[in-house]
Amino acid sequence: MLLILTALGHAQDEAALAPKTVEPSVGAPPPPASVLQDLFAPTTFSRTLTAAITDQIRRFPEQWGHGVTHGFGTRAASEYGQVAMENLIESGVQAWHKEDPRYFRRGHGNFLRRTYHVVENTLVVHSTNGGRTVSLAMPASAYGSWAIAARWYPSDLHGVSSFFEYGSSNVAMKAAGNFIKEFWPDVKGIFRRSPAMPLHTGSD
Repeated sequence: MLLILTALGHAQDEAALAPKTVEPSVGAPPPPASVLQDLFAPTTFSRTLTAAITDQIRRFPEQWGHGVTHGFGTRAASEYGQVAMENLIESGVQAWHKEDPRYFRRGHGNFLRRTYHVVENTLVVHSTNGGRTVSLAMPASAYGSWAIAARWYPSDLHGVSSFFEYGSSNVAMKAAGNFIKEFWPDVKGIFRRSPAMPLHTGSD
């Protein structure tokens, strides 16, 4: 909240001086994802594997053990179910609410202003009808997927506190993904612009 308020303050202070930000040309949105894409896309399996390895390392939940079959195997199956449900809910709500699933970079400005852009465009997205709309797909998938997945987790994770904790964690991961989309091209650009170190030959 402090970050958001600070960014808003900077934006208001420079509104009279800075040129108006031009909205990106969104073009035609991609067609809605099919059920097969939601279930079997490469990103579904990569997210499943990453989450399962993370849970295995931190032994979450502890009741599932730490072996390969009853530990990692159970976690991988659980994470796949959660990721698949998240994809299905998100694409379904996006189609119903006419949300454009793409993230559009700001690509310029200071770090704080661009970070605010990430947060704002995680919560408020482009509409396929034109203009902007509050994202319903993101919170529905973040909290809904955990509400479903919690049914097969140990009983101590079925409560309201777990629902908000892990649902909010899913929201944070969505924002983190947009953060990477915003800044990763700049990181790659730094390495591209870095000149190769010349080979030193001869004596000084």
